[in-house]
Amino acid sequence: MDTVNSQETVLRSDLLAGKLSVDEYFCYVLSIYGDVIVRRDFPVVVTKVKFTDQSLGNELHYIYEQYFGLYSKEHSTSLQTTENTTSHDTDLELAIALSLGEDRLRVGDTVNTHASGPCFVSYADKLRPGQHGSSNVPHQQNSPPATNDCSSLLLVKDTEQKSTDRTDNIHTVGTRTVGNELSENERKRPNRRRRTKRNTKNSNIERPLLSKPVIVLFRRDLRTYDNPALRSAIERNAPVIPVFIWSKTEEAPNLAVGGATSFWLHQSLLTLNRNLQLKYGSRVIFRKATSTIQELCRLIKETGARTVCMNAVYESWLAKRDGEIEQRLKGNGVEVICHHSYLLHEPNSINVESTGLRGIGSVTHFMECSKRSSMKPLGEPLDAPTGIPLPGSWPTTVSLDELELAMMPRRKDGTMIDWAANIRRSWKFGEDGGYEALQEFLGNGVYRYEKESGRADEQNTCRISPYLHWGEISPKTILAESYRCKSPKFRRKLAWRDMSYWLLSLFPEMPWKPMRPHYQFQRWSENKADLKAWQKGNTGYPLVDAAMRELWLTGWMNNYMRHVVASFLISYLHIHWIEGYNWFQDTLVDADVAINAMMWQNGGMSGLDQWNFVMHPVDAAMTCDPRGDYVRQWIPALSSLPDEYIHTPWKCPASQLRRAGVHLGQNYPVCIITDLEAAREKSLQDVVAIRKMCETEFVDSKTGNDLVPIPLVRFGKNVEQQELCSPCLATSPTLMLPVITRREFKYKTANPDAKGNPHSAVLKGYRSRKRDEAIAYANQKQFLASTMNEYVQRQERLLKLADL
Repeated sequence: MDTVNSQETVLRSDLLAGKLSVDEYFCYVLSIYGDVIVRRDFPVVVTKVKFTDQSLGNELHYIYEQYFGLYSKEHSTSLQTTENTTSHDTDLELAIALSLGEDRLRVGDTVNTHASGPCFVSYADKLRPGQHGSSNVPHQQNSPPATNDCSSLLLVKDTEQKSTDRTDNIHTVGTRTVGNELSENERKRPNRRRRTKRNTKNSNIERPLLSKPVIVLFRRDLRTYDNPALRSAIERNAPVIPVFIWSKTEEAPNLAVGGATSFWLHQSLLTLNRNLQLKYGSRVIFRKATSTIQELCRLIKETGARTVCMNAVYESWLAKRDGEIEQRLKGNGVEVICHHSYLLHEPNSINVESTGLRGIGSVTHFMECSKRSSMKPLGEPLDAPTGIPLPGSWPTTVSLDELELAMMPRRKDGTMIDWAANIRRSWKFGEDGGYEALQEFLGNGVYRYEKESGRADEQNTCRISPYLHWGEISPKTILAESYRCKSPKFRRKLAWRDMSYWLLSLFPEMPWKPMRPHYQFQRWSENKADLKAWQKGNTGYPLVDAAMRELWLTGWMNNYMRHVVASFLISYLHIHWIEGYNWFQDTLVDADVAINAMMWQNGGMSGLDQWNFVMHPVDAAMTCDPRGDYVRQWIPALSSLPDEYIHTPWKCPASQLRRAGVHLGQNYPVCIITDLEAAREKSLQDVVAIRKMCETEFVDSKTGNDLVPIPLVRFGKNVEQQELCSPCLATSPTLMLPVITRREFKYKTANPDAKGNPHSAVLKGYRSRKRDEAIAYANQKQFLASTMNEYVQRQERLLKLADL
């Protein structure tokens, strides 16, 4: 073994230092140098070890003799022949599986000593009886350098494991490790167990790797834990090549990938590539292309791969592209394996056969449909792999910067404008960051989420949406982890997410076209100054401005604040919801086409589930920021105002404004709307006008609900007769379906001259839900309070009747 003495010296030093056990050391030597060289030259190594540690040398000599069948010389010749034949056949098969470049060694009897990267796989437990299910992988710095022959045939066969509790065998927050790795103390403690002869019938012997590599195409699944495509590729028993292909023309139509989420993608890919290198010795091959199909074909030709594994995506244009990829590759003899992991329920698995279409757009209807749909059980999340087989040679790759995902503008003097600096400081990117964010919420915020999720001044919500969007954490993992906490409201959010993709599959035009056709004729304001003030957080309404400034600086705001700013843009500024959708797509780090389009359509009155509420820009603060802490955090100019004026600085006395250092119109803008009620009434009248104009065609005469044309072909089956509004429509390919409509719209359409509206959708806010609960309890238990409450309710009904 003199020709490769330098590599053996590193291994021997680790053995003598206690970093490797005897059998691990022997397996490394065997896997790197091959059966022929080890059988011939290993006694020299044993002699060197004995000079330093006699006991270690004796153990090495024993393992060497035992492995090559040399220990039975004292037996009779016939017994030796029979027994050694069985043992040698078994060991030879094992040696072939573990040997790296065995065929080349037998011919040339030399080893390529040019290192191509570290070998991260230990075969020690593979040699131990009863230990086939574990794979103790030494840490990177203790792993020997590998040759090109090593990387061409490296194999770790993962056993199929299903995780039942990720915190038990996979992760520890803060020091997250792969489940079967050795602890530091275990790694340093030599293992003295001897390898005994194994029965060929019961041994779990790995087979040599196939010559053709497998491509894993990463998209919205930038993780190793619970990644079925990655697991499937490893189980193909072949070298695995992780690939990410970026085609902006295919991925980002209609701002599907905006500036903030592109920056997040850059950081996530950087983290994924680093993790693959540190944990597995692998890496991601980056390619930039105008056509994913053509680039993938070039990559297949370059690597000789005959299998492509990927996880499905569900945007209509991307799903169509994936179908073309599968058809093209299968025509070229390449196997395409597509897995499902991005959603809990695939859009095409939802049917309305037993529930009908009435109520479509509501999460209650969707959950009922998903329960009754025929589908497989969700199952448990998959474990992260303990090893990834490496190819003999890597295909060409571009640098991550060449994908131009995190482009920063430059000033005239050439200096860079780092607009994402605050985003970079606000988040921990990658798979570990997503899991830690989930654990932080489940350990703290979840207990306040059910009743106080709207609080902007407290972290009562789970900040995992950007991780979920790019697949750094899977929905199945979130669901499995959340079952230990009693929060159905939190789990319900996953149903909202699935429903948005289901609706996007039914209405591919949802991001840019109203789902209620007649609302496309609605009048909207085109005041660009008001739009810019809203985007930059300069409306003069502190709650709205604080939320928009948080969005600009961190790329995120909680769901309640998204409703607040959307209501202000649509119901008070009367600006088209598409402007809000576009801004969110560009500035949110969790920008998701399906979710954003569905929510902005609903907020803009043209979605299937119209919001039956409007957030007041001042009164909503009583719910989400009662003390003004949120406003003070994001608008420092107002931080010295007292609580009673923090949300209404225009009402604050001039003397207090001066003491607080607030100069309206200078360091904080004046209100761009002076009369909120008049602005909202104008918006309401425009909605009523469009409903009156299309009343005969798009308004149900019986219920007053809007009618939406539903192409029956999109559901793949006929709709029951009770779904139809009229028997004459039974033979039509399009169903005019009544959908959820805001009550104040129906009342105002039927009573256009009424001065008041008993169904006003404006929420006034409240200080605390506890106060409401206390009042409700008193009304139920105390006779006097119950009597007074009944009297107040009767008076309110009389007043409403008088208005009518």
